[in-house]
Amino acid sequence: MQIIFWLSVGLLIYTTVIYYLLLKVFKQNDYNKNDIYSPGITLIICAHNEEKCISEKLLNTLEIDYPKENLQVILADDGSTDKTVEIAKRFDFIEILELSRRGKTIAQNKAVHKARNEILVFSDANNIYNKDALQKLARNFADERVGVVCGELQYSNKISKENSYWNYEIAIKKVESKNGWLLGANGSIYAVRKNAFVPLPEDSISDQLEPIKVYGNGLDVVYEPEAIAIEDPPDNILKRKRRIILRSLVTMKYVFTLLNPFKKRSVFIPYVSHKLIRWFAPLFLFLCFLSSFYLAIDSDIFRVILVFQVMFYVSGIFHSGVRYVLKVIIASALAIIDWVLGKKQTTWAVDR
Repeated sequence: MQIIFWLSVGLLIYTTVIYYLLLKVFKQNDYNKNDIYSPGITLIICAHNEEKCISEKLLNTLEIDYPKENLQVILADDGSTDKTVEIAKRFDFIEILELSRRGKTIAQNKAVHKARNEILVFSDANNIYNKDALQKLARNFADERVGVVCGELQYSNKISKENSYWNYEIAIKKVESKNGWLLGANGSIYAVRKNAFVPLPEDSISDQLEPIKVYGNGLDVVYEPEAIAIEDPPDNILKRKRRIILRSLVTMKYVFTLLNPFKKRSVFIPYVSHKLIRWFAPLFLFLCFLSSFYLAIDSDIFRVILVFQVMFYVSGIFHSGVRYVLKVIIASALAIIDWVLGKKQTTWAVDR
């Protein structure tokens, strides 16, 4: 039981603290940026029943500071049943791709076939780009080693508990980026070289798998903190996290070929350290509690450890920050159950 306890604790400490510190000591690459580099960009906006926000998004796109002759905008409509397409048709510069409902990943695959430019930028309909966001993304592609650039998602509500999570994630993204193996982009704002783009399976989560595939094929994945997209924090954290983690677990089967730690472009270290252990954190927390409960029978130290665990979980009733963490843990646990039961989620309804 002591082995189970300390192994579980060790994995949790490793994924949250030690991995970040190790990244700091790894050899870091020096990528070239060219602020005046303006390659052709195709902005792909995926939408399903986004009539409440599509007009604001397209107006924002119109105002982006990027050479219009180098910019193509495609709205990939994933079978909307509201006025999303009707509203989008009021904007002459938008190319609309009307598709049957199959989910975001297939919509992106289809839109890439219509893309004319060398850089693809993927966006959702519910976020607003800073005027210089595309230029900030583009400058990274002046370095031929770069295949994917991930922008920064910020939440409009500065006191949102989601912001605390994102600040932590951003810190890890920045150090992973310096090694070129940032495994996971923000679905709201990330860019890919078209000649490096890999069409993805319907049940995969594209903003996670696409960077992994591009990295495995020989190009690096970097983070651009000055390419900013802003959106409202999610209303239903539990539902959203459960969906994302389930799709990530389903996607895992497409990553196995790149997990060999002895391969040159292996993703073993970042994938296991940043993703896999984190997804299974509820299991390790349960084992910590169960083993300390057993060991507390004969050990004062483990009695104290058990009391601290109980205090932490109970504090979620009163402390919103702890409550947010507990929601994420519960969402992970539910996603694991869904995954074990063979569930998939390729499409979902808009909560906005």
